Amino acid sequence: MIKRKRTKYGCALIGLTAIVMLNGCSGDRPAAEPAANQPVDGKAAGAEAAQLVIYSGSGWTEEAFNEKFGDAIRKKFPQHTIKYIQRAKGTDYQDLITAGQPIDIIWESIGNFANMLQYNIQTDMTALIKKHNIDTSPIEPTMLEAVKVMSDGKMYALPVVNNTLSLYYNKDIFDKFGVPYPKDGMTWDDVFELNKKLTRVDGSTSYVGLGLSQSHYFDINPLSLAKVDPKTFKPIINNDKWKVLLGTYSRLGEASGYKEKVQELKGIPGVTQFVKTKDTAMLAGLANMHMTQDVSELNWDVVAYPTFKEAPNVHPQSYPTYFGVTASSKYQDQGMQIIKYLLSEEYQAWVSRGGTLPVVKTAAVVNGFAQDTKFKDKNVKSALYSSFAPISVKTIYDGPVTTAYSSKITDLTLGKIDVNTLLREAEDEAAKGIEALRVK
Repeated sequence: MIKRKRTKYGCALIGLTAIVMLNGCSGDRPAAEPAANQPVDGKAAGAEAAQLVIYSGSGWTEEAFNEKFGDAIRKKFPQHTIKYIQRAKGTDYQDLITAGQPIDIIWESIGNFANMLQYNIQTDMTALIKKHNIDTSPIEPTMLEAVKVMSDGKMYALPVVNNTLSLYYNKDIFDKFGVPYPKDGMTWDDVFELNKKLTRVDGSTSYVGLGLSQSHYFDINPLSLAKVDPKTFKPIINNDKWKVLLGTYSRLGEASGYKEKVQELKGIPGVTQFVKTKDTAMLAGLANMHMTQDVSELNWDVVAYPTFKEAPNVHPQSYPTYFGVTASSKYQDQGMQIIKYLLSEEYQAWVSRGGTLPVVKTAAVVNGFAQDTKFKDKNVKSALYSSFAPISVKTIYDGPVTTAYSSKITDLTLGKIDVNTLLREAEDEAAKGIEALRVK
């Protein structure tokens, strides 16, 4: 139910691709945090000591926040007191606003930004960016374009860390069946052929060749497909490009034995089957999966995400996390100094070496990716194999669309419904769901 304070942003074009958190986890921590600089010039805007409250709707624990952001910020700005509030029962945006709790900085994955914008706590940081001499030129351009769209032409936030999609594989399963490993630059057709070769029964174990992290497959898709028209608020999924995207599910079922596995699981194999039960040879999922899951007993590696023949050499979207100061903050200058630091080569190099995708394209930062992790000998840099696709538009009404097509995907894989019927029915159901939300 969307029954919150309406602003012109609450029903306009407000977000982009989405879902779970992306970057969603802390992962391996680099050997050392960025070094603290000399004391900040007392005359600089934002140098004065302040008590800053940072909030996120992501649900990250304080420990995870400190590991990725908090400890480095405190070390860099010892004069400030940093308090982090995580989303939990009683601490949603509306709860804090009602309670009069100050919030100075918000940070959200691009998928969660739409929720934040409903409360009108954002502010246009354009003048502040100029005031604090923040150089945005090294930032991946699709991330800046996305936030401009999300900000209705303004600049409500800046990207700080990133994520995307990759294709993981279990070496032991490939070795067991004598199938060559995947490689960078494959197409989905190549992957479907591997799926056929690796979907088989061996002893008491039934293996499948490919699993999907379903929400991310759609939300970070290389075709940059949106779900809702931001002007009319109508679903925009019943078209040929969405048929391409959903066609993957039909083709999964072409492998002999795959449908039986889907029936057994009552769904498509995913992270659990790849990491825990180890009966899925490949997983198309978030590029930081190896940092959010325990892969210590998995003989794995990873390659670049496959491309569609309908869109040659077009790779997945980026999935950034953004930081922005709030309109009500008494410490906007201090907040901007923190954001400036998080965009500095010093910090970006640190998180990059720790295995988190940076948002800047500086060679020194990119070349150091994952060098301070135990995964440095894996092909994790394949996440940076090519440029990112444009980030697709997202609205606060995407939920009914996601629910409509997701409920039918298993039947599509099992051959109980064709893609044309799925899209037609999903479009109708999504339109009704959107209308129900809009009238409440």
